[in-house]
Amino acid sequence: MKTQRNLRQQHQSNGFGLIELVMVVAILAVLAAIAIPSYRYYLKKTRLSQAKQILLTNSHALDQYYQRHLSYKANSTTWMTLPLTQNDHFCFRLVGNPRGATNERYNVKAVALDSEEESRVMKISQDGTVLLCAQSSSRCSDPNPYFSGGSAVDKECRVFGT
Repeated sequence: MKTQRNLRQQHQSNGFGLIELVMVVAILAVLAAIAIPSYRYYLKKTRLSQAKQILLTNSHALDQYYQRHLSYKANSTTWMTLPLTQNDHFCFRLVGNPRGATNERYNVKAVALDSEEESRVMKISQDGTVLLCAQSSSRCSDPNPYFSGGSAVDKECRVFGT
């Protein structure tokens, strides 16, 4: 028959104690506090890289269109249609009213569908320069088929290299 001492030893060796469990939870919380911001940063960086690729694709299509028509506009009041106008996170439109715009210049802008999640915008011009702007008043919900306001609505722009 088991003695009381053997029962205590058997009972003590089963499972984790409260202190051990609290320590494991604390360590997991610290790891999550480090990992979650890094993961969000990675997601934003990946989304911006995808937006840049779509801007480059649209820019290439605009250049091809210009070679055939000597203009980036379909007519005096309409820009040519961009091949890619939206992905899961951004909308893409030409900048400025085509009525009165020159035939030799363009800017295409990528604006986040959720401006609370991503306030930055990216844009590319006919010379291939890609800019990332810290903030903009441009919104995908704007009913125009183009973004209005030109460069005046974009703030703190810098060349985007990656």
